[in-house]
Amino acid sequence: MKTLIFVLIFVSVLVSPQYSQTQLLRVGNATGFGEYLPGSQFADITSTEVTINGRKYLKRKLMWSNTWADCIISYERIEGDSAYYVLSSTNTDSLAFNFNWPVGTVTYSNNVGNITIYEKRIDSIEFSSILIPQDTLYHILLYSIDVATGDTTYCWGSYCHTIHSKKLGRTDYGIFISLQGTKIDGVRYGDIMSYPEEIIFSEDSLYIQTLADSGSTKIINTSEIPVRIDSIISVGSFYGYHGNFSKLGFEYPFYFVQTAPGFTGDTLGIVIPPHDSINVAFSNVDLCPFCDYEVQEYFKDTLRFVFTFMDGNVYSFSKSIRISGEGHPSDVEGEDVLPNEFSLSQNYPNPFNPSTSIKYAISSRQFVTLKLFDVLGNEIAVLVNEEKSLGIYEINFSATGGASKLSSGVYYYQLRAGSLVQTKKMIYLK
Repeated sequence: MKTLIFVLIFVSVLVSPQYSQTQLLRVGNATGFGEYLPGSQFADITSTEVTINGRKYLKRKLMWSNTWADCIISYERIEGDSAYYVLSSTNTDSLAFNFNWPVGTVTYSNNVGNITIYEKRIDSIEFSSILIPQDTLYHILLYSIDVATGDTTYCWGSYCHTIHSKKLGRTDYGIFISLQGTKIDGVRYGDIMSYPEEIIFSEDSLYIQTLADSGSTKIINTSEIPVRIDSIISVGSFYGYHGNFSKLGFEYPFYFVQTAPGFTGDTLGIVIPPHDSINVAFSNVDLCPFCDYEVQEYFKDTLRFVFTFMDGNVYSFSKSIRISGEGHPSDVEGEDVLPNEFSLSQNYPNPFNPSTSIKYAISSRQFVTLKLFDVLGNEIAVLVNEEKSLGIYEINFSATGGASKLSSGVYYYQLRAGSLVQTKKMIYLK
């Protein structure tokens, strides 16, 4: 039998997609890869646990930083501490690797046209480490066998000899792309870029039990760089949401229908520093802000948050959370009650064209002003400027009436009563 040596630059038929490992099979853990030459980075991420055919698998995603929407999905599991399975295209278990295999075991074999057999074999095993300590490294040799002659041909080059880490799996993607970092159980080793699974909602879903309640969750940034909340999108509904971002020393109330902010290209601009969090709460959900007929009082929706990692490779991604509970129809009016606090309500409708109404309440006799300003702080109109008794008031405002003819855009209305001040944003769309 002849033995030949050749240089292999790239032969796709030798690539086996299954690279088993143990440490990565935990939700949130990942490895990061980069090119020796300038180019894109990508990550191999364990995202969620799923049950298929009565067995529990870990859903794993191979994702590129320049488009987090595109990824390669696999479902993997380990039985005991040695047998590593991958769900095949026929929806059955396929044994990818066994960590008890000895040196000399053929781990991969592919007969191409009954002419050439391409194989991988465990050439040696060493107890060492790549990035994390106390690892076991399997040195895998690639070669081919001529079916007719039985000749074995060993290729030469970095691609022909791969290293398989027991804890981290594959260590390269061809000649120019290698393992650069990993995140295991919250600890970073080496260089790995941030990825969407590092942004976590503290709750699986939001539930607003009654109109007096709110549904809230913490948004936690477990990454090493700041992340910005750009927008919130209501998926497939036109509910009116009153929301509030809050943390110690910071409050950001807002209102939106379908999307916040309301203009394409705008951003909420809420930044969460590394290893920090912010709370977001929703309440007083208007189930029909654009109609005047009665609707159901229970709602169900999904809110999609759009984020941007603020590092040198700025990229955006989204994460969703379900929300449900009790809301209120616009046409149902409650009984008149005397207010016990100073408050300014969100104008309705918002956005508006050309008219909108503004409600406010004062809890004692006060001199009250209600003024409208543009985004530069210029006073546009004075809507109220007089002494008012305790009560709830409503004023209608027209963007085309009188001297206050407005252009489309964002405006602010501010209520003052004594030392108390509240300001809210309104949007005029022609």
